[in-house]
Amino acid sequence: MAYQLGIPHGAFHTVTAPEHCAWPNLTLLPNGEIGAVIHNQPSHGGVEADVELWISGDAGDTWKLRSQVTNHEPGTTRMNVAAGLNQQGELVVLCSAWNLHHFNRKTVPEDVLEAVVCISSDDGHTWEQASVLEPPPGTVGFTPFGDVNSNGDELVVGGYTRDYQDGEMVATSAHMYHSLDGGRTWEYVSTIAAGDHNEVDLLVREPGPWLASVRIGDRARPRKDRRNNQPYIVLHTSEDEGRSWQEQSKVTHGNQHTSHLLQLADDRILLTYGSRMDELIGVIGRVSEDGGESWSQAFVLVSGLLNRDCGYPSDVQLENGDIVTAYYSKSSPWYQRYHMGVLRWNLEMVNPKMGPIWG
Repeated sequence: MAYQLGIPHGAFHTVTAPEHCAWPNLTLLPNGEIGAVIHNQPSHGGVEADVELWISGDAGDTWKLRSQVTNHEPGTTRMNVAAGLNQQGELVVLCSAWNLHHFNRKTVPEDVLEAVVCISSDDGHTWEQASVLEPPPGTVGFTPFGDVNSNGDELVVGGYTRDYQDGEMVATSAHMYHSLDGGRTWEYVSTIAAGDHNEVDLLVREPGPWLASVRIGDRARPRKDRRNNQPYIVLHTSEDEGRSWQEQSKVTHGNQHTSHLLQLADDRILLTYGSRMDELIGVIGRVSEDGGESWSQAFVLVSGLLNRDCGYPSDVQLENGDIVTAYYSKSSPWYQRYHMGVLRWNLEMVNPKMGPIWG
């Protein structure tokens, strides 16, 4: 049987960061480089680990390790991240941690450790640990996720927490935090969605309502009950700079998550997300021309991956209009171990068609 990786005609694809279960977060640095903050071990939190900064100076063609961002404590793993630039052009990384005991048994509140704030003023060559993030009252373990966004003098970021009753996790909730000191300290602002909502990416729009793409499903359920659950992405909007949120629409099928939002140079919005459906294992995109009120039909960016353990895309747009999308994969036709895949493409290659979102 032959296997082939599918990408848009004319796109460039590369495999990098071997043996990294990457979950990448991309940031365009002030010097023109692309930074990717990634998890540095081939495991979903089952071994001691940290996050690293990998760099591309040639529009995503080649990548190399620049630095280790965090320093984990023995018996812990650093993994989930949010990242972006502050108003001074410094790179801000927020990174959560887990006690390794959680990997082989039911998670208890003590397993979810404090997220740390790391800041670099020299394009990621060196790092300072600035602070830790406290969860909102009554919740456990704020896990930052997605992009750090700038809103004037304010930075904002999304993330999620866990709610426990009698030692059992009963819910996960997505929240927004903000910082008024360049990302060195952070405070809770609002809850985006509660119940079974978790991994969230924020988009600060100018002008127009802010957007949050939120994964719903399975995180608050015991593992034995997750088999028939199919997580998907729901879009939320805010008209008051993130102080309150309203659910707008479901934007993916089941088993299509987690997502990233990017406002393009022409003000269109790009939504990318992983697909773990039997019909397509890879990365999918949609485009909105009206601030997220309606979306194009789906177009395929990457198909033919060999394992559902994949996705979590992150995107940046270059000055020439090209888009660089990074994702992680456990196995692909090009490399049958954990790695980061990177695709450079543009919208002309996929020709987004507006119409019914489920077309």
